[in-house]
Amino acid sequence: MPIKPFARYTELDLMQARQIERSWTPFFVKQLSSADTEIVTRAIAQGIAEGRIQGLELARAAND
Repeated sequence: MPIKPFARYTELDLMQARQIERSWTPFFVKQLSSADTEIVTRAIAQGIAEGRIQGLELARAAND
């Protein structure tokens, strides 16, 4: 399987990711540092962006 470059996430992806990260906060035994929180948020945003791109690729393939 070829390795694809990381998808670029948008500000909307970051907003959604921050919302998700805040909803997870009660489940953390101890609070994450601000640097760790930023890493988690950007990883979530990256996943959202990759999912969107895969969805678009699937839609294009279905139309071919």
